[in-house]
Amino acid sequence: MLVHTVLFKFKPGSTDAQIQSCADDARNLLAKIETVHSLYIGSPADTEVRPVSVRDFDLSLTVLFESVADHDVYQTHPLHDDFIANSKDNWSSVAVHDSD
Repeated sequence: MLVHTVLFKFKPGSTDAQIQSCADDARNLLAKIETVHSLYIGSPADTEVRPVSVRDFDLSLTVLFESVADHDVYQTHPLHDDFIANSKDNWSSVAVHDSD
């Protein structure tokens, strides 16, 4: 299993509607890619802030794949490209964490 986690920071002044639109695009586009095993979208949880907490993101995306090959199909899929094209102008930074 490969876990692909992406943390998005939106540009200052981005609206809740723009962040929600990005989340909706992830659900409506990325979830349709045949190699996606599971997909989770969230925002920073309202948990106690500890010294090790990372909360400097606006939206998180976690996608599970059965293999690295499945991940590679996802990375080059036209729906993945559409997702990026639809929202990238609103992002100030993106951090990707892949683990297996």
